[in-house]
This record gives sequence, C-alpha cells and structure tokens, in this order.
Amino acid sequence: MEKIYTWRPARYIAGRNNCYVVYSVLNPESGCLMCRRIKLNYIADKRTRKQYAEELIKSINSKLAAGYNPLCDNTNAARMMLLSDAIAEFLKHKRREQETHNICKDTYTDYYQHLTAFAHHTTDCYMFKVKASVINAFLDYLYIERQVSAVTRNHYLQTLKTFLTYCKNRDYITENPAATITAMRTAAKKREAIPAHVLQTIFNHLGATDKHFLLACYLLYGCFIRPSEMCKLRLSAVNFAKQTIYIAASISKNKKAQTVTIPKNIVRYMIDLQIHNAPNDYYLIGHDFKPAQKPCTDKILRRKWLMVRQELRLPECYQFYSLKDSGITQMIAMLNVSEVRDQARHHSISITDVYTDRAKTDGNEHIKHLDFTP
Repeated sequence: MEKIYTWRPARYIAGRNNCYVVYSVLNPESGCLMCRRIKLNYIADKRTRKQYAEELIKSINSKLAAGYNPLCDNTNAARMMLLSDAIAEFLKHKRREQETHNICKDTYTDYYQHLTAFAHHTTDCYMFKVKASVINAFLDYLYIERQVSAVTRNHYLQTLKTFLTYCKNRDYITENPAATITAMRTAAKKREAIPAHVLQTIFNHLGATDKHFLLACYLLYGCFIRPSEMCKLRLSAVNFAKQTIYIAASISKNKKAQTVTIPKNIVRYMIDLQIHNAPNDYYLIGHDFKPAQKPCTDKILRRKWLMVRQELRLPECYQFYSLKDSGITQMIAMLNVSEVRDQARHHSISITDVYTDRAKTDGNEHIKHLDFTP
C-alpha cells in the first residue's frame, strides 16, 4: 500500500499584495491534497501580523496532527484514521497479545499475512471509506484471480471482520462493513478415522523407518496432544513416574493448563528411546523429531505425515489429525466417556467448568494401565 499524505503543515507567506497562512489537507472524495488559505491582510501592522501568523500556524499544525480536516466531518477526529495506520496499530496490539500468550504465534502470523495482502490490494484511504464493496472486491480477487480455496477465502474474511470490529470499537468507523458479508459454503471435511489394521501398518512402518516420528504419532493418537501443542512441549512437562504430561496454559489451544495421562505402552516406548535422558529444557519433539533445543513445527509434522501416506499409498482422507480421531474412537469403546473427554480436552468451556473440580493432576489410573495399541 502506497503511503498517502493527509496534510501538509501550515506556513506563512508574505507577498507584495497579500499575506496569508497556507496549508493543505486531503480531500476524501478526490484523494488529493487541497490547499487552504487564510488571508491576514486585515492586520495592518506587519509585526503584529507576523506574530499572529506564528500563533495561528502552531494551532493549525497541532490540529492537523490530531486528525483535523476541514473538508470532513470532524465531530470525531478519531475517524480521520488512515487504513494503513489502523492496520499497523491493530498488528501492534496483536503482537503484544502474542508476546503475553493471549494468542499463539500462528494466529498472529495469519493476521499479519491477511492484512498485509489486503493493504497491498487496497488503495490507502480514511477508514470511513472502507465499505463492503472494498471488502468484496478483495475477496473476489483472492477467490477468482489468486484461485484460493473457499476455506482460505473465509479465513481472510474472518480476519477482516476481527480487524474492522477493532476499528469500530475505537470509533474509526461507525459500522463494520464486513459484518453483512457471509462466508462461502465449503465441502465437508475429508478427514476420516483410521481403521485399526491400517493404524497397525502405519505404526509398523514407522517403527522400522522413523522411531521418533512414531512417538509424535503416539502422542496424538494416545494422549490427544494437538500438533501445535506438541511442538511447544519441553521435557520438563513430562512426569515419567506419574505417567503424565502437563500442558501449560501458554501452549494450550483453549488457554487452560491441563494434565493428560500417558498410556503404559507409550511410556515404555519413550523410555526405550531414552527420551528421559535428554535435558529438561529440550523440546520433546525437536526439529528432527528427537528431543532438541530447536522445536519442530506442525507444518513439518504434517509434511512428514504426507510422505508416510504416500509411501504406504494411503487415501488422502487419512490425515495426521486423523490419529486423534482414531484414538478417541477406540478409547471411548474401552473407558467411561467422561474419562476420555478429560484426556482429550475436547469439550466446550461450559463442560470444562463442570469438570474443573475433577481434574486429575496425578493422571488417570485406568489410562496408565492401558496397553494402547490398535
């Protein structure tokens, strides 16, 4: 987005016939700077005229810096906020939220990438000129010209709704122009649970080719730890004696600190890999799937899963996250549903509150004694 200038500072001009203070402001209709003059000929004394001009210049420049524009309705100077400045301010707030762990890094990255793309596509202007037509033009550009999926288009729309709600709350705009824009219908998810015999084939293959990636699969399948959470876990979160893994609020998707239980076969597998011998400050799943100082990422995990799926010629519906679906399905058949729910941390806030007093910090004894294999 090319930066536009909304004003030029006032200055004093003393001509032979006319003396005046001149400054420029942005015409919101044309998008061009328009010159404004205040004649001072009526002040006869030159010295008095110049002193008055200096005071007038100071006052005008102060107002211009605060958002004053005589060509607009200035009942609220906040509405003189530029789109580029509003985006920068929004991202500054979200960056701070990421630093204080109120949102995860991936969420901030999405905000940054989506709004940067919007800024590059849209001419800079005052926020009150960002109408639904501007939003729709950008979404059409994404969907038709860049040929993104309906899901991706909807993600951009959600980002814009969040950003414009932020602007409305700060009175940069009176209404959210994206509020009435609806998401596109998308196809049903292709992800399916993996049958037991296919799981056994996958686990046998990884046991022979990549034992440490197999551990990542076990953590998703038996402990229901999400890939993004898994990549942020350090060895200090694992209690081998209690067979538990502590998911801190700072890395949990729902921002709640919770403990999950490790089934006995997965604990044995971790010990066989000598995971417990790594330093406590190492990441449990490092960049090469082994404990390391550098963490893995969920993208690396999914890329590896794709390779495995291709090697075994498995259908696309068996996605990495299918391991969690498969594990939950199997565990429900073996345990009380409430125990599985606590292990999966896969409930609404209201249900989570119900189970708060029943949280087991020492782990679930039933799960500890499971030999959890397909």
